Formats: sequence, structure tokens, C-alpha cells
Amino acid sequence: MSQMSKKVNPITIRSKKWIVNALGELMKEKPYADITIKEISERSGLVRQTVYRNFHTKEDILKHYIDDFYKEFINLIFKKEAITLYELLVTYFYFWIEKEEFVRNLVQNNVFSMILESHLKYLYSMGKDYRFENLIFYEGGETTDYVYHFSAGGLWYILKKWIEDNMKKSPEEMADIVLNFYHIKRLNLQKIRREKNKRV
Repeated sequence: MSQMSKKVNPITIRSKKWIVNALGELMKEKPYADITIKEISERSGLVRQTVYRNFHTKEDILKHYIDDFYKEFINLIFKKEAITLYELLVTYFYFWIEKEEFVRNLVQNNVFSMILESHLKYLYSMGKDYRFENLIFYEGGETTDYVYHFSAGGLWYILKKWIEDNMKKSPEEMADIVLNFYHIKRLNLQKIRREKNKRV
């Protein structure tokens, strides 16, 4: 396959952007469940055939919208030469402050669970990238998949709770809460290992 054939058509990129932006605008005006593909088509200025050519369902459009946010966050992290887990978490919460209106809409429209899917997807992505090797807070091995799911769910619920509390705590305070949990987890694991060693 040639390099040229791998490139995405710029018209497709532009169309997707217009479609996604149209959904975002409509979600500010009415419940997500009431939004139709016809309305998205009209708001984007594209015919319905073009919308369906790029996305099969309304849910696919929303997933693409959320996915773009995560790509933006990952790119933000990659711009930093070195980053600690604390700094990563602080950046994470500041990032969602900027997207507050959108994520609040997700909660109110009962579609916030879509963020969980992206949480998990990008945790796996970060875990495979050498640039994040010093930030991964697990030991690997057979339990890695479970830890990914556990971490994704934890971050998802913490973010949701923070939004429901109107983001009263600062990103720094939220980062401390998350890190404190992992500190307690490590202490518990150390205690369990010591107990196991005593029994051997």
C-alpha cells in the first residue's frame, strides 16, 4: 500500500468535524435522546447520505467526539518532556475543567458511560507506550487487564462524582485523592505479601 493511499481524504476529515460539531451544538439545546440524524445533517450543512457515509449511528458520532478529546489530552501529555503521575493527574483534571459543559451534558443525558470506554482504551494505549513507562502504577503480569479495568472504572467514577459536585475541589486536590488511594493500595499489597511469606 502506498503512502498516499494511507492518507485520509481531507474532505472526509472536514465532514466529520462538521458533523461532530453539529452534534455538540445540538446537545447544548436539547436532550441527546431527542436529537435526530436529520437535525445533525441540517446543522452541519451536509446531506444525510454524507452523515451516514462517515458514521453509522448517532452514538458513533458521540464516540468520535469523545475520542477526539482523549487524543487531545494524550497529545498534551506528549508535549511534556518528563511528567510524574501527580502532574499527569493534575493535567487530567484541568483538561476536563475546560470541557466541563460537554461532560456535564453527558452526565445529564445518561451517556457518560461512553467516557468509560475511552478511559479503558487510552489506558491500554498509554501502557504500551514507552513514554509512560514511569507512570504506570501496576506491576504487570497476568492481572494487568484487571488493573486496567479497575483503574479506568475508578477514574471514571471519580470524574463523574467531581462533576456532580460542581468541581468544587481543585485539580491538585483531586490528584491527591487518587494518589492517596494508590498509596493505600500499595501498602495493603505489601502487607498481604508479608503475611503470605510468614505462612510459607
